[in-house]
Amino acid sequence: MRKIIIVVVSILVFLVVSAGIAMKLKGMKPKEEIKNTEEIKRSVKVKTVKYQDIKSSFKETGRVSSQSIIDLSAEVRGKILPGQIVLKKGQSFRKGQLLLKVYNQEAKLALQSRKSRFLNSLANILPDLKTDFNESYTTWLNFFEAIDIQKKLPKLPETKSSKEKIFLASRNILADYYTIRSSEITLSKYYLYAPFNGSYTMVYSETGAIANPGQRIASMIRTDKLELEVPIEVENVHFVKTGQIVTITSSSDHNEFKGKIIRISDFVDPKTQSVSIFIDISAHKKSKVFSGEYMTAIFSDITLKDALEIKRDAIFNQNEVYIVNDGKLKLKMINVLKLNNETAIINGLKEGDLIVNEALINAVENMKVKILK
Repeated sequence: MRKIIIVVVSILVFLVVSAGIAMKLKGMKPKEEIKNTEEIKRSVKVKTVKYQDIKSSFKETGRVSSQSIIDLSAEVRGKILPGQIVLKKGQSFRKGQLLLKVYNQEAKLALQSRKSRFLNSLANILPDLKTDFNESYTTWLNFFEAIDIQKKLPKLPETKSSKEKIFLASRNILADYYTIRSSEITLSKYYLYAPFNGSYTMVYSETGAIANPGQRIASMIRTDKLELEVPIEVENVHFVKTGQIVTITSSSDHNEFKGKIIRISDFVDPKTQSVSIFIDISAHKKSKVFSGEYMTAIFSDITLKDALEIKRDAIFNQNEVYIVNDGKLKLKMINVLKLNNETAIINGLKEGDLIVNEALINAVENMKVKILK
């Protein structure tokens, strides 16, 4: 029993001494120095706000079309006869050329018959005119002698009194005259002449077919008066105006020439949310232009006063940017004057402000930053 007590006491003494030595050694360990950690600041690129007049431009692509697209239709009935040019799709023609004619011999003979009866009526009233209206006799005699059934009727003489007008009306002279004039106009419709320099885009009736009034024979376009229709974004409409000169680039041979804005639509296309600008390109000389081809219009006559150009991706929420003030980011609203492909032209800030000129991700107001030199 005595031995057990001695062993236990020895163990307790050993543990106490070991603990004391450990505490002493721990106190002798050098204390770690507390390091001052400097706060990490984000680096940003800035641009000093300084306003000036900025020359700018933008370009859009559009399609060429004719200023005149019409259908060639018949107004009379008859067999279609050939004119001076072939009635085929793609055939070009010059202004004034006879495109086609409709068989008109029956109408021509009927008109000559009316003129003959009209001459007979005039011959019958000439003796009465000499007796009752002697002052007008010579005038009507000259009118009678001037009539040629192969030509258009001359101008009808003016009546000198109400009594004379009643006399002529009672003999159907006035009615017959205007009936013949109407027939002359109808006879002219048997000949269809080219109203402009152009080309057939589609032909619906061939030579030899029977034309009926109102029937569409062909579609044609004017080739010496062309325009370029260019859709532009709504925010750019106020940069263009009627009469403005525009540079046109051909997609086929890359030649440049000038065009002039002749119309600006006053509505927005619901599909593209754009406004159509129509540019007259009839004065082109350097290259052959075809209706239907695509061309690029460069609108360069644009000056923005008191403006600043920055990177487009520096703007967020459409009209907000960050500036650096006392080493911190501050949120500011701006006026966006014009958006380009990669840049934006703005104002609305104070001159001397430091605007962040780059895209910032996960940035917040009052974030501490440092400016990249």
